[in-house]
Amino acid sequence: MHPVSPPLSQQIKWGLGTVVVIYFIQLSRVLGLWNLPEISAMLNGFLYVPAVLGAAVIIWRVAQCTAQPGVWRLLALGTLFWGIGQIVFASLEVFSGAVSAADPFFLALPVCFLLAFLVLERRQPSLVGRAAWLDVAALVVSVGAYLWYFLLAAQLLNPNNPLFSNIITAAYPLSDLLLLTLLLARAWRGAALPSTPDQARPGWGQANWSWTLALGMGCFIAADLGFSFLTLRNAYTGQQWPDTLWPLATLLFAGAAVQAAGQASRETRANPDAARVASLPSAALLRVAPPSAPVASSHMGLRTLVAPYAALGSSFALLLTLHELRSPQAQGVLVATFVVALLVAARQTLALRDLESHQTRLEESRSLLHHQAHHDPLTGLGNRAQFDVLLPQLLALGAPVGVLFIDLDDFKFVNDALGHRMGDQFLREVAGRLQLAAGAGTHCIRFGGDEFLVLSAPATSEQLHQLGARLLSALGDPVMLAGQTLHVTACLGGVLSGPDAPDAETLLRRADLAMYAAKRSGKNAVRLYSPGRHDHLAARQVLLETRLRGALEREEFRLFYQPQQERGGNIQRFEALLRWDDAELGSVSPSEFIPVAEAAGLMIDIGNWVVEEACRQVAEWRQTFPERRVAINIDPPHLMRPDFLPRFQAMLTRYTLPGEALELEVTERLLIADEDQARETLRALLALGVDVAIDDFGVGHSSLAALMRLPITTLKIDRAFVSELGLELQDGLYSQAAAYKVVQAVVALGTALGLRVVAEGVETPAQARAVWVLGCDAIQGYLVGRAVPPEKIPALSSVQPTSSEFLPLLPDSRWGKLG
Repeated sequence: MHPVSPPLSQQIKWGLGTVVVIYFIQLSRVLGLWNLPEISAMLNGFLYVPAVLGAAVIIWRVAQCTAQPGVWRLLALGTLFWGIGQIVFASLEVFSGAVSAADPFFLALPVCFLLAFLVLERRQPSLVGRAAWLDVAALVVSVGAYLWYFLLAAQLLNPNNPLFSNIITAAYPLSDLLLLTLLLARAWRGAALPSTPDQARPGWGQANWSWTLALGMGCFIAADLGFSFLTLRNAYTGQQWPDTLWPLATLLFAGAAVQAAGQASRETRANPDAARVASLPSAALLRVAPPSAPVASSHMGLRTLVAPYAALGSSFALLLTLHELRSPQAQGVLVATFVVALLVAARQTLALRDLESHQTRLEESRSLLHHQAHHDPLTGLGNRAQFDVLLPQLLALGAPVGVLFIDLDDFKFVNDALGHRMGDQFLREVAGRLQLAAGAGTHCIRFGGDEFLVLSAPATSEQLHQLGARLLSALGDPVMLAGQTLHVTACLGGVLSGPDAPDAETLLRRADLAMYAAKRSGKNAVRLYSPGRHDHLAARQVLLETRLRGALEREEFRLFYQPQQERGGNIQRFEALLRWDDAELGSVSPSEFIPVAEAAGLMIDIGNWVVEEACRQVAEWRQTFPERRVAINIDPPHLMRPDFLPRFQAMLTRYTLPGEALELEVTERLLIADEDQARETLRALLALGVDVAIDDFGVGHSSLAALMRLPITTLKIDRAFVSELGLELQDGLYSQAAAYKVVQAVVALGTALGLRVVAEGVETPAQARAVWVLGCDAIQGYLVGRAVPPEKIPALSSVQPTSSEFLPLLPDSRWGKLG
């Protein structure tokens, strides 16, 4: 496709102007505005030939500038043949309708138009679907009935002409019927194409060329039919109204070609790739730009609704006017009406099938939408919307309904460490296990995030507890994700419906309270709602959060310090432990208020206070005991904050402390957090001389690979393993052996990585002796000393061991009575 160049554009304008002038000269002569008898015979039939030939030349010239040059060249060729046929016709002066040498040229125009439309159909299908074809066919056959009755029958049965001549004469209205079919097809496409607000009032240069071309075809059909009627009655003279419509039709063809070229030029400027696509061969073009299906519109729906009945009604109307049914005209109308009736019947059958298919698809769509609205797209379980519908239905049955609220522990850190995609896979695995373990007669719901619900009806307290234990056991198996072994733990809270819990809102609130009770009990547990007790706990939780929000301002927090004893007997390290004494609540356990503070978003401010208070205390101690060091517990999210390091460095500077005076203890959650950020922060701390310890090692989401890569200095073995050591054989032989192996493995791991290993929770001499034998570097627990305020720590904090003891114990006068 080539854009229209300015010189060519000027030539086209001059050519169109010339054709228009010639046409108006012809029109004025037909209207009798002028008449020169001396040249009348010579001009008869020739006057508008230049207009026809000029239109053909214009169409051919602009064809290369359109999106479909082959289509327009065929249209130009058909127009040219018709113009040549007019020259022959005028030269022979055959006005009676007899066969002449001009007929092949005249009949070449509909053939060329048919070929052009076939090419156009490959790119822009006019009739998409069998219904459209049936509608157009019914209309064409209906029009054909009228043509047969008023024209074709008389032409074919004309006794004054030979049969061949009659056939050629009838070919003209038949070709007009063909053009009418093409015209209706394009009209169908025009009705189906969507329109935009910008196309509401187009200028002539922006108008759709299809309508101009259709108007020209309409003029041509009208002229042909008028000519046929006039010649049938021997009334054609050569200068009548059909002679004004033929040149007008060719002029409209040329105008349509110019419009198509202008439209292609605008599209090329808007989309430069269009020119490249249009220049491809036709086969490649069809691969690059598949046929565009018309878009249904309200106008198209009205047209397809009216068209078949209009065709059938017009055919029956003609049939009712017949007085003699044995004549060829009447029999032809009967056949045509029968064919139209068959087409309309087929159309209606197809419409009924389409309606049934549409209803089926609609039902499927409704089912799909209902399923999507009531199911979680990630896990396939029911969602909150299904819960809102399902639970009232179960309650309406009258039987007790059990509700289990399941919350996964520390799922956020799975997302942080492995990414949300792996987190989604983790949730799908959990959902599958819940469904499998819950069994038949239960309903699993993903309530949101890492929260799930399991509904069971009918249920008893014992059955609900057994179901919770079964679910907890199913979740306990390790999960392999991205090369990591993850252990799933969860808290389950259950509740049964009853007279005091008759609705979904009450059941959900109570199940949530029971679930939080499981969290407070140490996680990975099942708790059933207990009337009164859990309501009291909920009220206390609200009160705790309220009092916590002013605890820092009221200076209610204190730090207690628990000693660590080295293998040589020295006590130089202390762990700072947070205590809260509220004026209203009294002394509150950290296991109770710290989860509330975390949920309320208060731990960052509390953590900052802990760090500053510990720095102040160790700075005071080091004036007398420069060897003392303090370990501070830091929540991993606090450690990973961008402002933590600058604030920590500022505190060291304020209290003139070296980095080795402090040790930061973090839980294993750091090992699955953002490893790059964690590594950067820990390296900065080590550069300051600050030690970093992994607290409660072995009970969380351990990642040995991350442990090797992160710069840490200390491993603290959790009290859960130490407490099993030193038991009498009859009390726990198997547990003791397993704990012994675990502690031995952790010590070996720490030794291999060059880490200091501390055993927590040492409460008996047997436990102390066991961990010393296994190679621990230090111990911490009630045996060494309880956590006490700083003023109760004795000045002397070391003792030399005897040669016969593995465990150097401090005299009771120093630590034992301070706990």
